[in-house]
Amino acid sequence: MTGAVPQRLRELDPETILWLDRLDSKQREALIWAGRLNPAQRERLDKFLDLDEDHFSAGFAVVKLWTRLRWLGSTSMWIILTVAGLLLAVTQIIDQLKGTKP
Repeated sequence: MTGAVPQRLRELDPETILWLDRLDSKQREALIWAGRLNPAQRERLDKFLDLDEDHFSAGFAVVKLWTRLRWLGSTSMWIILTVAGLLLAVTQIIDQLKGTKP
């Protein structure tokens, strides 16, 4: 039976094995995900998670604000170009209708 257990698991102390056994599947997936981060990403995540509640919330508020501003910027450009195109089309149609009258 010991041959089926990977070597790295055999090297763990019993407390760690019991701790891993208590994790549910989502917690295990999160642990695997965190284990795949490179050292710089892990350090950045640690710094972010170490923030106090006010700074942690402020970080999400900044991200939400930036996302909304970016959406507003891209949407407003689309709206401005659409309105400009419609105004240009309307003025062209009006000019054509004015030119046909005697």
